[in-house]
Amino acid sequence: MRPFCHCLVALGFAWLATILPAQEPQAPESVGAIIRSNVREVVLDVVARRKNQSLDTKLKASDFAITEDGAPQTIRWFRLIGGRDARVIAAPPKPVGGPGVPNANQPISTREPNFVSIVFDQIGADSRQNALNAATDFLEQQFQDNTQAAIFRLNLRLNAIHGFTNDRAALTAAVRRALNGNAVELATASANVLNETDYTITGGQGGVSINAGIDVTREPDFSTSSAAANPFSLSQTALAKMITGQRGMVDGIAGMKVWDSLLQIIRYESALPGRKTVLYLSEGLVNPPGRHDFVRTVIGAANRGNVTFYCIDVRGLTPASSNGVSAGLTKSAAATSQTQGTMSSSPSAAMAQAGEFDELEQAAATHVQLNMAELAEGTGGFAVFGANAFKKSMARIMEDVRTHYEISYVPALELYDGKYRKIKVTVTNPNLLIQTRDGYFALPELNGEAVQPFELFALHLLNTLPDTGPRNDFRFRAAALRFKPVRDGYRYEMSFAMPIASLTIPQDGNTHKARVHAVFLALIKDAGGQVVGKVSREIDREVPAGQLDRFRRGETILTMPFEAAAGRYTIEAVAMDPEGSRASTKRISLVAPEPGESSVSSVEVVHGIEPLDAPRDPGNPLEFAGGKVTPELSQSASAEAGVALFFVVYPDRDASRTAPIKPRITVEFFHDGKSVARAMPDSGSPDEVNSFPILQYTKLPAGEYVARVTVEQGGRVSSESTGVSVTR
Repeated sequence: MRPFCHCLVALGFAWLATILPAQEPQAPESVGAIIRSNVREVVLDVVARRKNQSLDTKLKASDFAITEDGAPQTIRWFRLIGGRDARVIAAPPKPVGGPGVPNANQPISTREPNFVSIVFDQIGADSRQNALNAATDFLEQQFQDNTQAAIFRLNLRLNAIHGFTNDRAALTAAVRRALNGNAVELATASANVLNETDYTITGGQGGVSINAGIDVTREPDFSTSSAAANPFSLSQTALAKMITGQRGMVDGIAGMKVWDSLLQIIRYESALPGRKTVLYLSEGLVNPPGRHDFVRTVIGAANRGNVTFYCIDVRGLTPASSNGVSAGLTKSAAATSQTQGTMSSSPSAAMAQAGEFDELEQAAATHVQLNMAELAEGTGGFAVFGANAFKKSMARIMEDVRTHYEISYVPALELYDGKYRKIKVTVTNPNLLIQTRDGYFALPELNGEAVQPFELFALHLLNTLPDTGPRNDFRFRAAALRFKPVRDGYRYEMSFAMPIASLTIPQDGNTHKARVHAVFLALIKDAGGQVVGKVSREIDREVPAGQLDRFRRGETILTMPFEAAAGRYTIEAVAMDPEGSRASTKRISLVAPEPGESSVSSVEVVHGIEPLDAPRDPGNPLEFAGGKVTPELSQSASAEAGVALFFVVYPDRDASRTAPIKPRITVEFFHDGKSVARAMPDSGSPDEVNSFPILQYTKLPAGEYVARVTVEQGGRVSSESTGVSVTR
């Protein structure tokens, strides 16, 4: 039986989905270290400015009032972060030991850290100079000793160009690489960041802990660039988790790729302490039509994770806005949200002022500036439009990062009803301008991660299984595929497969499009029945009605990564057809081997291989130089087509050597206990993440077989077997 595993924590999971056609309290006025309690708190970062845009840092808790959906809330905690006592680094430090390695003599702050992620979307040649100027202007601001930044670029997937550091010379170089690098260079940079650290994540209702899995300062072989002796190493491990977890979007919905990538940043940075800031530089943000719920999910996730967005439109001064919205709207946004929620809390009001109230629904999806303002202002930041000079805006962003009020309250209404709770913060001085986040989804948490709206019915269904028994409304398969070894166990891919023909697919007579909508969720429980992990994804895609017949003959195949410690567990999985109110469930016994027990992954029969449309994603073990592998969860193949096996070998290392030991690999097929086919594929050289992906093709007659892969390296032998069914 194929081994399954236990996921330690679900901080948020990215995905690879393929639709294959035919294939506790403190006094409010107190100041000091925060003592977090086990009660559910809402924490707000609040910036208060006078009309001349200077910060007001003399306010007390009694000056503030908070309402949630109009109901007054009691302030539980209040303090000013930063202020005049903040230490700043006035000049960029000189790098020691090469790019990306912070100065070892640099003082380590004992204050709560600030993390700033600078994210470049795909930017045209005409706007790159503005993007470079904006990022450079920010990096030239005075950094506190507790502030670090990282550089990212969106290019089909989210690439980490440089990890968190306050070495601004290295960050400036990374900015230029992000703007000018080609796809191969961006993927290589992301692989280097991933190789700099390994990690394990544990967590529960009391919090989350991320620990380095491998000390790269002592085991440099695991890195393709110098390991950073960094007091902010927690951020690097979360960054590696993000790279490993993300998957490319296959939804055909415009805007989903960007929003999904931003959600990945939010999910993994939510595990970090302190304030998290994202500078999103773009030529405009497109919302997925008809999926504003997903936009609000992203904003709600940012608000729960204390992540604030600042959106910079790098197109600069243009003769007209993207779709003719009045100058009043643009100026309102460019004034950096002078009142809380100028647009994000009431987009309709802003549009009405522009004389376009009747077209709000369409404009909200397509007006790229309004969308940027909603994201920024909804999370407590602001958006910058119509500017070719950015120094003042960047100075104000850095002021927000290092000086703001932190206020928390426990919601008077404890009902988890899944609705979006609107937050409003006011002050006694009506002349002050307040900037903070606008709300959150009232959803429970599971191991530190809030339940997403689409998961609610699936979780309810699984909770009723002891009374109702399993559901079998249609056929689907689920499996956990083991891959890379980590300190406490292994990294896995949870896979689901379901025929598209099993879904109820409504068609829109006006657009002539059909909706392919499915939800997949799995809960991982330990031997005592405690839920210790969760993976889930919603697929919601439109396809032309003319292509529907071809799609019905294919499958929806989904894989999501998670980590596993050794032990015995149970997976409760559900696949849902929301349009038809149908579902099927599975209960699977799980076994995860001891860490280091095997250096070869699960052996999978290949359903298909898609050519790579970009450089290999270093966080996806199902991608290799030859393409992207879709696993066949039935472990079957036809005699005519032959059997293609895919697996990954992870090298053992000899302490006396600097390079991985080349493995000796044997692939053998057995029928009725007798060996009927044997091959010894050459492993070649290790790839950019120090692994050996292997694809082995064999022609076999119809029958039942056992495929066994044996790996010898450095005197150690590992093997992995799987059943293979060959049909006529």
